[in-house]
Amino acid sequence: MVRNLWTALLLLGSATCGSSVPVSQSPDPEQSCPYLGECNSTINEQHIDTLMSYVDSEQNPCEDFYAYACGKWRARHGSHTTATMISESQINRQYEDLFLQLLRNPSAPEYGYPMYAKVLAHYQSCLVLEKPDLRRYIELLDRELLASLSSMHWMHLLAALGRYGYHGHYVQVEVRWYNATHHMIFLQPHNHHLNLTLTEDIYDALCQDGSSWPPLHQLQEQFKSLEQNLVRLAKPHSADDTFRNYSLEQIRTAVPALQWDEALRMQLGRTVAGDHVFQVDDLDAIKGLVEYLNTADTLLLNRYSLARFLSHLLELPHNPLATWRTGQRSRGRSCIRHMRRSVYLPMNYVYERSFYARRRHADELVIHSVFQQLQSQLEQRVQHNVFNLSQELVNSLQAKVHQMRINVGNLPPNVSEQFYWHSDRRWSVGSDFYENHLNSLLYYYTLVADLESSSDQEERDIWYSFNMHTPEFPDNIDATPYFYCLGNIIFVPYSYVRRPFFDANFWPALLYGDLANTLGHEIMHALDTDLVDYDARGNLRNFSDQLGVVELYQGGVGCLNSSAVMLNERTSDVSGSRLALQTYGGDWLTRSGNGRLYFLQFAHFFCGDEGDQYHDSGSQRLNYALGQVPQFAEVFGCHVGSGMTSAEQCPFW
Repeated sequence: MVRNLWTALLLLGSATCGSSVPVSQSPDPEQSCPYLGECNSTINEQHIDTLMSYVDSEQNPCEDFYAYACGKWRARHGSHTTATMISESQINRQYEDLFLQLLRNPSAPEYGYPMYAKVLAHYQSCLVLEKPDLRRYIELLDRELLASLSSMHWMHLLAALGRYGYHGHYVQVEVRWYNATHHMIFLQPHNHHLNLTLTEDIYDALCQDGSSWPPLHQLQEQFKSLEQNLVRLAKPHSADDTFRNYSLEQIRTAVPALQWDEALRMQLGRTVAGDHVFQVDDLDAIKGLVEYLNTADTLLLNRYSLARFLSHLLELPHNPLATWRTGQRSRGRSCIRHMRRSVYLPMNYVYERSFYARRRHADELVIHSVFQQLQSQLEQRVQHNVFNLSQELVNSLQAKVHQMRINVGNLPPNVSEQFYWHSDRRWSVGSDFYENHLNSLLYYYTLVADLESSSDQEERDIWYSFNMHTPEFPDNIDATPYFYCLGNIIFVPYSYVRRPFFDANFWPALLYGDLANTLGHEIMHALDTDLVDYDARGNLRNFSDQLGVVELYQGGVGCLNSSAVMLNERTSDVSGSRLALQTYGGDWLTRSGNGRLYFLQFAHFFCGDEGDQYHDSGSQRLNYALGQVPQFAEVFGCHVGSGMTSAEQCPFW
């Protein structure tokens, strides 16, 4: 008998909106593991106790399930804390403990593997960081460039800074992931949405070059005037923001006033052929910007570039310089958060080898099995074609679902240690934090520049099997699984493959309650109102235009769009929940212990989540999604018209 389960079921039964379910009629949850055989009962018992510790039995689950399932969350964890934040903090603590242990033991066997020694050197340089010295970033750049700011062409300095991934102003040249098998070079005009805030710290760092600088307030005004001209020239005159293919030769012809070959060689480290194809946005605006910049004050332009570069470095996620405080106690944790962005592949390799490798086989067996079940169910749903779509569109959407991939841990699967040794040799680690930060950026952006031009198919297959995040990726991108439309792939990060979200030993109700709902949500992003346009290979198509003229589809979208912050998140919440329930299937509805634990486990994901610019709050998301699945009301005995049954049922996938 599960420890405290009778109490759990009694609380659940007594809080139902209809007739309560007597304890004697509430059987134990199914206790077998569908993929591993016998489960570890202790893990499940402890986890159920945890779920029950958040339940507020005085709340009515039929009126507000979030208030019921997460009612005691804040009392235990405080406000602004979610389960994903707790998981991320635990992983950071694992890194910190490991690094301290290895630094005390320089003869540890880990030093014989790739990445470890350099990761530790980088970490150590961050730990001993003194008061921020932004000038150090400038000193580490090419001295010949800095010695000629008054005469050097503005694009040459911009190209040199582009080697470190900076591409925010004047003319933006950036290598990006284009589809499931290729990167491309993207060319855009000045980003008119961003302006520089010239702080005193940045000004002080720049004006130590021995030349004469205007006072801070005067330079701020000069930069403001420059930005006004740039915005005027860069701001599009139409709503068309479509990228178009241009060869380098076509770009040279359209914008002859710029030495494209030299600029590209400086930034990418190679010569680009004239027939090489770029993705270009608004070539006319780029031409106007180049003509203006070629006649502007060269020294002012280059000083502006350096100021923007320093500002960019400080704004990168978790740069410890941006939050530096004297006597800061948690410097180690801050350094780890920074490194998990700036040296993503090395940090993931270290976590895999030190913590996750021993669990991978069992986890992948379970996760891949559930993923394949969801995939199969969704393929059937698309084939059923309730929206009366054209057969061509049905075939395209089916292919997208069928060819979708999943990656657990976000490392390339089935590669040898040689791959990591090769990656290790590409990465340089120096003597101080500033050098290591710039080297980490150089490592990433040189790698993707080389990948864009690589014809080595074996190498390309490896690099496109995972997502080595750009250092600019936001924090939450690696906290939970996510669907990456350009690769048609779902990534399951380390922070998710741990309790409370997942354990390979979970009983079915707990396993499907979170894993199937989370993966179902991400799979449904492939068909959401934003990302449906990307096909099975990550190429942009016109699927939404075709769907937009289908009356039944538009009716479902309109029904779901009544109060959502982001429609594509709501469609994935609702359709993902339905897909998960359909996949769980079986006779679970007749086993109330299973059904209730399933929904409690689902709710746990949302506890404490107050929402952001992309998502509704956890309470809104949970209650709305469950209001769209009639099985919830059946399990909890909710009457028609109660809070959890009042939402209009929306037909959508």
